[in-house]
Amino acid sequence: RCGKSFRLKRRDVRDRAALSGYVLDRSTYARLGERWKVDRSNAYRRVLRALIRRRSVLERTKRLLKKTDGICLLDGKHVRISGLAFTAFMAWDRGLGRPIHFLLKEGGEKELWYWRLMVDLRHAGYEPKAFVSDGCMALKDFVAESFPGIPHQRCAVHVFLRARSLIARGGFLKTERASLLIEILKRIIWSRTLASAKKRLARVAAMPELSHGERRAVRFVSDALGECFVAVDPRWRRLRLPRSSNAIENAIGQIEARLKTRRGSKSIASVERLINEL
Repeated sequence: RCGKSFRLKRRDVRDRAALSGYVLDRSTYARLGERWKVDRSNAYRRVLRALIRRRSVLERTKRLLKKTDGICLLDGKHVRISGLAFTAFMAWDRGLGRPIHFLLKEGGEKELWYWRLMVDLRHAGYEPKAFVSDGCMALKDFVAESFPGIPHQRCAVHVFLRARSLIARGGFLKTERASLLIEILKRIIWSRTLASAKKRLARVAAMPELSHGERRAVRFVSDALGECFVAVDPRWRRLRLPRSSNAIENAIGQIEARLKTRRGSKSIASVERLINEL
C-alpha cells in the first residue's frame, strides 16, 4: 500500500510539472525534453498523459458549484485547426474565478452554440444571475430570447476600442483633436451614471467640425451606451456587475498565446485538451 501511494503521488507531481511547463510557461516539447533530460517524443507523451487524466471543465464546475455566484461572462475565440476555422465558446464565472464550460465548434459565432453551452451548465446545476459579454449580435439575441429577465452588461472596454478604431484608421491618430476626442469618449463611456454620459455625448455630437469617421464613432457609442450602464442600474446594483469582460479575455489571451507557441493545431482533440487545462 505504501508503495502504491508513493507511485500515485509521484505521478501526480509529474503531471502537475508537465502541465505547468506546457501550459503556463508555454514551453515547446524540445525545451521540456531538455529540462527533464528526456527525448522530445517522451516529453510529448508525458504532457499528453497529463492532459488526458485531467477532469473536464464541466466536471470541475459540478464539484465547485457552491463557489459560483451566477455572474457569467461569455465570449468566443476564433482558432484555425488544420486550415479550418473553428470557434471556442467559453463561459466564465466571477465567483469561481475561472472558466466553467467551453465548446469547440466549426464556423463562426452562432447563437446555437451559446444555447448549448448554457443547456449543459443548467444540467450541471448552474443558474446564471447576470451576463457580461462583448456585445456580438449572436450573443445579444441569445440572451434576450433565452433569459429575458436577466441583466446583460456590455463590456465597456470593447465599446471604447471599437469607437477608437473608427477614429484612428489603421491604428494611427492623424490630429491632436482626434486624440482629444478619443479621451472624451473614454470618459463618457466610464461615467458614473447613464444620464451624465448622455449629456456629455450630446455636446460632443453637436460639434460641427467632426469628420465622417468621428461621427460614426459618436453614433456607435450612442447606440451602445445604454448596454454599458446595466451594472449601475438601480435594479441590478446589488449584483455588483463588472463593467468589462477582462477576466474572460485573460483566459482567451492564454489560449491564443499557447496556440501561437504550438505553431498550428493539428486536431480538435488536442485543442480541447489545451483549453480544458487553461
